[in-house]
Amino acid sequence: MKTKKHVFGAWLFSIALLCASCNSDNLKDEAMYTFTGETVASFCKNTPQLSMFYDMMEACGAVRLMSIYGHYTCFPPTNQAIETYLAEHGMTWEEMPREVMQKIVYSCTIRNEMQEFGTTDFVEGSLSSPSLADRFIIISFRNNELGQREILVNKTSVIESPDNEVHNGVVHVVDRVIEPSEENFLQVLSAHGSFDIWARIYEASGLDAGMNALYDESYVPMEGSAFEKCKLGWTMFCEPDSVLLAEGLQLSGDTLAAVETFARRWYGNEELGNYRHESNPLNKFVAYHILNRQMSTSSFIYTGFTTAASYKTKSYEYYETMLRHRLMEIKAGNLINTQKDGRSVTLDEASSNIDVANGFIHSLENLLVYDEEIMVSDVLHKRIRFDFYSIPPQLTNNNIRWQLLGSTGTTVSSDFCGEYFWYNTGSTLTLWASDDWTNYQADEMLISGPMYDFKLRMLPVPPGNYEIRLGYRAEAWRGIAQLFIDGQIAGIPVDLTIGYNGAQNDPRIGYVHDEDTRDNGVENDKIMRNHGYMKAPNSIYTGQEGGKTLRDMSACLRIIIGQYSFDEYGPHEFRAKNMDDKGGGREFHADYLEYIPVDMLRDEDRE
Repeated sequence: MKTKKHVFGAWLFSIALLCASCNSDNLKDEAMYTFTGETVASFCKNTPQLSMFYDMMEACGAVRLMSIYGHYTCFPPTNQAIETYLAEHGMTWEEMPREVMQKIVYSCTIRNEMQEFGTTDFVEGSLSSPSLADRFIIISFRNNELGQREILVNKTSVIESPDNEVHNGVVHVVDRVIEPSEENFLQVLSAHGSFDIWARIYEASGLDAGMNALYDESYVPMEGSAFEKCKLGWTMFCEPDSVLLAEGLQLSGDTLAAVETFARRWYGNEELGNYRHESNPLNKFVAYHILNRQMSTSSFIYTGFTTAASYKTKSYEYYETMLRHRLMEIKAGNLINTQKDGRSVTLDEASSNIDVANGFIHSLENLLVYDEEIMVSDVLHKRIRFDFYSIPPQLTNNNIRWQLLGSTGTTVSSDFCGEYFWYNTGSTLTLWASDDWTNYQADEMLISGPMYDFKLRMLPVPPGNYEIRLGYRAEAWRGIAQLFIDGQIAGIPVDLTIGYNGAQNDPRIGYVHDEDTRDNGVENDKIMRNHGYMKAPNSIYTGQEGGKTLRDMSACLRIIIGQYSFDEYGPHEFRAKNMDDKGGGREFHADYLEYIPVDMLRDEDRE
């Protein structure tokens, strides 16, 4: 119970911080416009079945907050739902503390800068913005006993009255109080009923001890930072007992030894019996199931506007697991480690999105392991493209990735992303995203300053020979940078302004539109490679110039950084340093990077 109290205490601390940031007294003047028509607050006040919820809003000071301009999505519980909550928690209305009222109000309310969420926006998984309690709200669907479709919130609350539109958002009335889990991974696994074996091996691995915190205690926000804290989180994929039973494993007195023996097939024979050692096969088995970022099933893959329609079913992401330097591939449809013959590890969607205080548990339908031969020669032997934002888990855990920040953007301090991303004091970092631009997955990092210098910890690919490439858009205000891979200079400095007015006009690139060639650009691709460039992928879409893929945007390019041989597993480092003497306004455009095995270059597709 000590761990549970620790998590709950940290949750209360986070609520205190949120109170300070959400209190209407602290909102900017331009946000204080109060509507004369119906608002979230007045809707709750004027709806008899929500009178108790409105009283809660008044008690915790949320009425004014939800009466002003904004994009609110609120899931208020009915009076009957609150009465049920009181009975289940053994208290009366008069005994309910103000802190509990605030917890209920904040846990069911989302405030977003850009949009509110109607039921047409709902997909299985979590909504893309957290609640005022800094927790994600989970959406799922089912048919009731009459065959009618129901929408559930956090698996238990049914929406009774959806899509009540008001001036500052939308209200969905639910039949149960929304209660985000306050338990850690081990407690949730132990109590669930389907993951008894997993609870046993997870605890034995000792990995649970490092997965209880809600926030990074070492983070110190810089003055004026939009992030007063750095949120932590994890995602765990678990085989239910039924899947492990089919593999010959069961809960018994020798479960740990049996799983260790089972795991030796893939993870070797080191440190046998020492389950907490990272080289132990049981420990490795558990570690490969965990990601150090919290994601629901709707958050694994980018599904936004900038993916070409023909490619949406082929989208993918690569995530580093807690098994040191080992990747997991997730493809559209939430298919894990898909092989060339179509086999993959799949999720039981209905049994996934299990809420934990700092993450999610997802239920697997078959066995997940890192099979060295299959992963190296099949699953990971391909072009691996990854967005700069995809590397630091902090950008996912703090809801920065895939958020359309437009012209406002945001920034984080140099230490915010820990070992994954760093920049020097001579740099200015801007993080922003828009569907109107020409970026992979809509977002980009801009690093500027007269002495900028930054590093990104790239994905740890298997040993082999790779070509590494940088994707960017040329602009007149870019600059000249020296690139480095693993601390070694990568060729001569690159000028990111070349081709800004159309690469087809610059012989240093040699770009010719496919439609202007006789062979649909095949020979021109070879010419550009000889110049050290490639056209951008056909899989990335922009609405600019009437709508087209980036391959047809001549300012969108890939620089071939070089070919490299890696002898062992391990992370690799991309670094860029300013070499421009034309003033401090020049910038580096960090969009995406690619690895591709050298033996695949001849037959590489255009996606």
